[in-house]
Amino acid sequence: MKTPRELGDRLDGLREVVRLGGGRVGPELLVPVEALLSQASARRTLSPDRTVVALAGGTGSGKSSLFNAIAGGELAPVAVRRPTTSRARAAIWPAGTEGAGDPTGLLQWLDIRDRHVLDPRATRTDLAGLVLVDLPDFDSTAAAHRAEAERLAEIVDVLVWVLDPQKYADAAVHQRYLRPLAAHREVMLVALNQADRLDRDALEACLRDLGSLLSADGLPGVPLLATSATQPGGADRLVDALSDRVTTQRAAVDRLHADIDTVLVALGPACSGPPSPRPKRRAGDGQEALIRGLGTAAGVEPIAAAAGASYRMRAIATVGWPLVRWVGRLRPDPLRRLHLGAGQGGPTSRPAATGAQRAQVSNAVRDLVSQSATGLAPMWGAAAAATLESRQPALIDELDRSVRSAQLSQDDRPAWWGGVQGAQFLFLVAATAGLAWLAVIAGFAYLQLPGPSVHLGRAPVPTLLFLGGLAAGLLTSVVSRPFVNLGAARRRARAQRSLDAGIRALAQREVLGPLADELAAASAFCAAVDSARR
Repeated sequence: MKTPRELGDRLDGLREVVRLGGGRVGPELLVPVEALLSQASARRTLSPDRTVVALAGGTGSGKSSLFNAIAGGELAPVAVRRPTTSRARAAIWPAGTEGAGDPTGLLQWLDIRDRHVLDPRATRTDLAGLVLVDLPDFDSTAAAHRAEAERLAEIVDVLVWVLDPQKYADAAVHQRYLRPLAAHREVMLVALNQADRLDRDALEACLRDLGSLLSADGLPGVPLLATSATQPGGADRLVDALSDRVTTQRAAVDRLHADIDTVLVALGPACSGPPSPRPKRRAGDGQEALIRGLGTAAGVEPIAAAAGASYRMRAIATVGWPLVRWVGRLRPDPLRRLHLGAGQGGPTSRPAATGAQRAQVSNAVRDLVSQSATGLAPMWGAAAAATLESRQPALIDELDRSVRSAQLSQDDRPAWWGGVQGAQFLFLVAATAGLAWLAVIAGFAYLQLPGPSVHLGRAPVPTLLFLGGLAAGLLTSVVSRPFVNLGAARRRARAQRSLDAGIRALAQREVLGPLADELAAASAFCAAVDSARR
């Protein structure tokens, strides 16, 4: 038997269900939970020492007569062939303690206007605190009467179904009303009324048959009582049963527990999904496919190649053979052409993501959701997919920002560049000096004058300076080329790593993080459902 404290814990679980399910779980599941929470909040604060018992039944079952018999007076009009209860009426037993249990707020919440407060001197003391409600007939021809009966049947503490020997086996009653209340058997009683019309054997046969029908309805063990509104003491067994419910003051708690069980049945599919029809791949597969798709759409490979090419161009312009390296300056820097170099502002001019690349990203996101949501109810995969789909336009737009934040700077200059550049300058000076010296010697020879020539051994120094400077510069340029290529490869690799890191951070922020939040919400939602089941 569950306690009021356990009821509070279960209601807390349902509140968490509503919080986590908002925007993720369909309203057809959450609306009943919200209605139950509202109902529970009201019922637990309105006259918790009162027990509301409703008599429900169809036309001719003698429900109103039984109501009068229990109340000890003609409070409800009675007719044999037509429904007479057009609106609910209540008989109120005074509370056992003076000044306690004022039912006004409770009756306003129940929206019962026809009320009769009984004389405490003429009522059983063990029924103190009882509010007995005579519901309109469930099979009334007036839709408003049926709606009123169904509304109150959903919120009263105890429901007494009054059946008669002629229509107790009516399939419509069992299929439409009794069977859906299987979870409420702890707060239900069934009265086979008009028992005085049957002899003993017929009554026992009816009770056995009705008991079998109730078991088939999922209501085994529900108290089944024979009653009569016309025979003296014919309602005593029912009154005794109501006395037990009133005395323990557990009916309202039991009813809310039963209501929680009912909504949990509807929530069950949200926390169970069909097994995956294909083997589940590693979670990392989907993530890597997403990152590859984003990298392709961002143009990571061509940008990294441009970073390497930019390094090579600047290196050659610095350490290359001075006589030819100026040619390279005529070509635009690959990074600057993409507006990605140092000091470059404005949007990048990398090629925009094509439709095929965007589709690749979209497919990768959907595949990642499908893999990650394997084993969950379909609604959670759909909720995650909807969340990520709404972020995809921003995801594509964020690629530019991710690229611009990558480490693609052109400002760094390795120390060896300066050394080689200085050597090339010296070689160029030597070659220029040798050429100038040779020109002076040629001028002297033209004037048939002895020239200022100096020899080192047999070799003239001017010629050595000129040819040696040219050869040394060219050789230095050739020797430097492998180091330039190595530096370009490293720069490309560094740019690739920086771009990949940015893409991964973007994927984490815009896809993987939100997806993890959705999956965590699914897990927490189901944990809250489990908490409400306890």
